[in-house]
Amino acid sequence: MKIIAAFEKTKEISYTSHLDVQRTLQRAFRRANLPLAFSKGFNPHPKLSFATALATGYTSAGEWLEVELEREITPEAFIERVNAVLPKGMRFVTAFVGDESIDTLSKMLVAAKYIITLYTDAPVGTEALRAAVGTILASDEVIVEKKTKSGVKPANIRPEILEAEAVSASDRTAVVAVVGTLNAAGGLRAETFARALFERLNLNGRFTAHRTALLFTGSDRLPRLG
Repeated sequence: MKIIAAFEKTKEISYTSHLDVQRTLQRAFRRANLPLAFSKGFNPHPKLSFATALATGYTSAGEWLEVELEREITPEAFIERVNAVLPKGMRFVTAFVGDESIDTLSKMLVAAKYIITLYTDAPVGTEALRAAVGTILASDEVIVEKKTKSGVKPANIRPEILEAEAVSASDRTAVVAVVGTLNAAGGLRAETFARALFERLNLNGRFTAHRTALLFTGSDRLPRLG
């Protein structure tokens, strides 16, 4: 059987890498005595896969994964047993049994929602924030320096931005809600959107990113775009 589940990653472990998150979950599944299904071959490993990785330093309200088990277990028992052995900062929030009609999570993934908080080096007002976000949405091109496998290159991230909204601005803190494309080939990074916003505000600073949802197509059991 296959369990499809979502877990949250909070600030206590925000700088834990995706690889270490994977290792932590594998250890937790073993401590919870789950009947894991393993791959065949010289180096068998649990049949566990993620919809996508979460960038180091980000937090999330729901990162989705799928894990295959040798025997049946209820989603409620899965959550209870695994949460009992997970470290602080990680907790499963929902789970269901996947059927054969559901494709892999990575193939169904289409977008993600973020809350991006800017901590600026000078005060920013609500109207200035709204104007900066509006400028981004009204533009045909939003060019930023983007890291690629062949180095840092200018890239147009505007096609990756589906929605953006100024949430609040107070003194030197500005909050924006963003929906961006995300799939196996890539998509919008909160980092690049934050950089574009800093440029249009003509300010410097740092940012934090919280992924509030991954959005899918192909299943009504998963969060959907639109």
